[in-house]
Amino acid sequence: MATLTANEQRHAASLKAIEESPFLDARCGSCKELGESLEELLPLYEHNEDWDEVQLDEDLMTCSLRFTNLGAQWSASSGLPEMYGEYRVLHFYDVLDQPEGPPAMSGATEFQRQFLSEIRLFDNTPRSGAGMMSFIRLQPNVTPLEIWFQDIADIGGDPYPPGYLKMDITYCQYLDALLLTKGTYGWQYLYTDISLRGGDFQSKVNYLRGMLEAFPEIFPEHDYTPLRERLEARL
Repeated sequence: MATLTANEQRHAASLKAIEESPFLDARCGSCKELGESLEELLPLYEHNEDWDEVQLDEDLMTCSLRFTNLGAQWSASSGLPEMYGEYRVLHFYDVLDQPEGPPAMSGATEFQRQFLSEIRLFDNTPRSGAGMMSFIRLQPNVTPLEIWFQDIADIGGDPYPPGYLKMDITYCQYLDALLLTKGTYGWQYLYTDISLRGGDFQSKVNYLRGMLEAFPEIFPEHDYTPLRERLEARL
């Protein structure tokens, strides 16, 4: 097996911790299969007219992962607060190879159609079908590239399509956050400008509270203080 980068080692260890934890009932992917590095994919990317003048952030070269099956779905074992999580991080080839973004709804504005044409899925919840998805926006002459979150909840709005929220986070920071949250449902809201006081978010708030109660004991190598502060700021 090829030598893993420092960031790949961190994510492989995180996936192993989920899989082996006696406190989580988990179904996990694998870190055994590696694809090409993002640097090796650049010739393909640079000759694609769809990404003309799109600038890939330099730190993507060191933080991006070569795993082709990185992800997990889990639920908390009996005796812990009710909580669930899932993530499935796509290899960057599968991100860049998507022929188009999500379809526009009837009546979408030209701005909304343009926005949807620029975003590409990179993380989602395929095992559970929970409907949460994260996108990177391949927008010309913008750096760092924007990260957007979509949920089935009533979020977002004009001028953007309903259901999408911009995250205050870069792609590399998103991957770092996965090491902490393990994909707990709704963790992405902690990095958006949104209030979680409404009833629509109660279940997600409960999962996040459960994470912040249980994870410091389950994964003591991590500091959950910043996430606790982010949740409190949105309540």
